[in-house]
Amino acid sequence: MILFNLFDIVGTIAFAISGALIGIQKKLDLFGVVFLGIITATGGGMFRDIILGQTPPKAFVKPTYCILSIFISLIVFYGYPKFTQIYAEAKKKEMQHKSTVENESKYMTSEQLFRIANKRNQIAILKKIIVLFDAIGLATFTITGANLAYNHPERNLFLVVCMGMITGVGGGMLRDTFVQDTPMIFKREIYAVATILGGIAFYYCSIWNVSYSFKFAICFAIVFLSRFISIKFDLHLPSYSSDKYNSTF
Repeated sequence: MILFNLFDIVGTIAFAISGALIGIQKKLDLFGVVFLGIITATGGGMFRDIILGQTPPKAFVKPTYCILSIFISLIVFYGYPKFTQIYAEAKKKEMQHKSTVENESKYMTSEQLFRIANKRNQIAILKKIIVLFDAIGLATFTITGANLAYNHPERNLFLVVCMGMITGVGGGMLRDTFVQDTPMIFKREIYAVATILGGIAFYYCSIWNVSYSFKFAICFAIVFLSRFISIKFDLHLPSYSSDKYNSTF
């Protein structure tokens, strides 16, 4: 139970950071950033609890997770600008060591070139941080969802896999929908498939009486590494392209 609660907390923190960073990326106000942090961290669990008949959902019965999400989102909202400022100052000092001639172009000064390069670097870093914490949240919540489903009286492989997937991707789907993006589950590398693999592994590890901690570690590794490998090597499921078939709509 301690290990389960630990994974639940880690997943909440990771998804709250992911949601808050998306809010910052979309230039939302404080309420918007905090709301995205909360909904990303608790949305999947709400879907899972409603389907399993556990109402009201745990997020409302135990507001600890909502409070934790608010706290983390506030830290991200006020801490991220300071981080970017420190990063920019470090990069500026690094650039000052180079020749002025090397950094100037015909149309822009070195200061203008630095601002453009710094903005690009910050966007790239922000995307990497979002992907990292999203992957951590995906893996941990897949485990918590699969574990609750396995302990349900009507458990079976399909239920365990579906609850792991819904818990893992539900909050992210709500987050992306609220900011008018196509949810990651429909467009990004290997995403839902990673949770399916993790759910299957969790179910059979449970059937074979694998130790609690080892079972959690296996499931986490499968989901997280599946996401990491798909991002690293740009692996995608096949997608429809009207250009490929010379079709127009």
